[in-house]
Amino acid sequence: RKIFSGTALRPIAHAACARVWIRRAFLFQCRTMAAASIKEATDQMLEVGNGISLWLRIWGTPEGTPVLFVHGGPGNCVADYSDINAEFFDKDIFRVVEVDQRGTGKSQPSVRDDFKNMQLYKDISIEQMSADFEIVREALGIDKWLVFGGSWGSTLGLDYAERYPERCLGLIVRGIFLNTPDEFDAVYARKSFLNNERRLKEFDTFFAPAAEEAARRGEPPLGGDESERFIRLYEEMVVRGDRDAAWRFHVFENNLVEEDPAELLNPLVVNEAEFPTALSVAFFECRLFLRGTFEHPLDLLGRVGQLRGVRTWVVQGTGDEVCPEKFAQELVAKLEEERVEHSARFVDAGHRASSDGITVALKECVNEFVAGSKA
Repeated sequence: RKIFSGTALRPIAHAACARVWIRRAFLFQCRTMAAASIKEATDQMLEVGNGISLWLRIWGTPEGTPVLFVHGGPGNCVADYSDINAEFFDKDIFRVVEVDQRGTGKSQPSVRDDFKNMQLYKDISIEQMSADFEIVREALGIDKWLVFGGSWGSTLGLDYAERYPERCLGLIVRGIFLNTPDEFDAVYARKSFLNNERRLKEFDTFFAPAAEEAARRGEPPLGGDESERFIRLYEEMVVRGDRDAAWRFHVFENNLVEEDPAELLNPLVVNEAEFPTALSVAFFECRLFLRGTFEHPLDLLGRVGQLRGVRTWVVQGTGDEVCPEKFAQELVAKLEEERVEHSARFVDAGHRASSDGITVALKECVNEFVAGSKA
């Protein structure tokens, strides 16, 4: 594993030496640095194997309670969150570690830089991604941390906490996505939008390229409720570099969660500044959702018992269209059944962490974690 501090330093190739180096650097920071705001964050690259490096951003107080921020998407990155984590974590209390997941953002090689990099991640799995966080934790010399994520970040955060509960001080998740067939249909089946004329029109615009692709191949007509086949066609189009497909995929989901009408995207006109995000989201959502739903089902609910001893907070917007409330209710019911210490907040809000009700609820959860840590 190679570790880089910033972009100018040469890598330290030997894993053991790298861990020693980074821990010494951390201890030096403890002695010499005051708490750093998110604007004063330091960044570094960490190689995790097979030529893949993760970009990390670290801020807060070096001796503070460690936090792992798990971003959503998949295919989004830390930069997409406009530094919102500063609203949740006091720099004088926490040491926040934000990671661009493999293949996206500033992690390298990035799908955002070149669609051909998708070939490097055709076998990506949530198991790999959770293991990546363990490499980060060990490299930074962190014993345990608070895991904090939403949307796909709730999926990956849950998976990580269930695999490595002994490394978690707590788990805060919002906008719950469990990677199940019902959730897949909630977004990728036409029947889900029959009672919403606006959404049905948006779905049909999204659906059209896949239907045309099926016809071009001489296959039977694509049905509006054939969600798995629909997204497999999309994946193949995106991987071969079909810009229209990548853009329409991204726009459909973006407009499901966007609360500001001025920020809605046009599915028929590519915004070049936004296109790298579209490329990344379209690829990683197709690949990871298909894998986790159909190829290697995750069964996150079946493993909830692993969270005994990890206090868990759930935040869910009742108006969330991309991650409907019923699935968060299923998670809370399973936490209760497995006697996992938890609290849940269902609020009148949408999907994003920046949605007013969600922001307030997440702050309350962090405050409860702090109070419990002091008890």
